[in-house]
Amino acid sequence: MATKTIIGLVGMPASGKTSVAEYIAEKSKALHVKTHDFIWGFLKARGVVPDEETSEMASLYVWAEYGDIPLIRWVEKQISASNAKTIIIDGLRTTEEARAFKDKYQYHFHIVAVLARPDIRLERQTKRARFGALSKVEFRMRDREELRLGVGDLIANAEHYIDANPGIAKIHLQIDCLMKEIKVR
Repeated sequence: MATKTIIGLVGMPASGKTSVAEYIAEKSKALHVKTHDFIWGFLKARGVVPDEETSEMASLYVWAEYGDIPLIRWVEKQISASNAKTIIIDGLRTTEEARAFKDKYQYHFHIVAVLARPDIRLERQTKRARFGALSKVEFRMRDREELRLGVGDLIANAEHYIDANPGIAKIHLQIDCLMKEIKVR
């Protein structure tokens, strides 16, 4: 079996993780694994329609009740089932998740932090409005929850960084350089 390259993306909400993942997936035919799909599936299985609040609550509940194991196992199933040479995990949140993937995939696993200023992220969040607009207070509270889970520690310990503040063309150049550096196939 050929060795897979695993890219774990971490960043604050609306930093641009999904845009980075989609670009890599398009350029390399990588599998794009969205960790929020795990939480949305958890909610849907219980008859709950995902929204910002229920997704956050479910995420915290699963993490508090079961730890990182259910999400890690779900992601590993996605990886095992795929023939893609490159896998992008969109939305790592804890150092435990990263450690589990690093232990399993060793130097084939790369943590990439996607960084953007809070004002840019709030603007993106407002435009995206996945579940409706968030107030500035709600946005900051969501940031605090992410930091409490360990996203900040994971960002600080990332091996690679993408500055998602400039225009899309500059971001794509950074991603292209990253793909060469980690030998994305």
